[in-house]
Amino acid sequence: MAKKILCHCGGRPSCRLCHGSKSYEYEAGPRGWLPFKCPTCGGSGFLTEPGFDREKCFTCRGEGNVDPASPPSHGLIDIIWKAMFGA
Repeated sequence: MAKKILCHCGGRPSCRLCHGSKSYEYEAGPRGWLPFKCPTCGGSGFLTEPGFDREKCFTCRGEGNVDPASPPSHGLIDIIWKAMFGA
């Protein structure tokens, strides 16, 4: 069953993972929640556009892959909940 996962891009329309919807669907495979190559930067971790400086990819946070097992937090209550009860 596919789950909706929050995207780290924050809703940017140029994100190729969620296309600006702030979440994407992911279905865990037989080995569980596995990281996959970032579709926005192609796995390089950096975005390069002609005429601009190189910057970290906003979808994968410069890592080159997206880990669906560590989505961004929903807010302060989510952070406290994870600290007290685990993720």
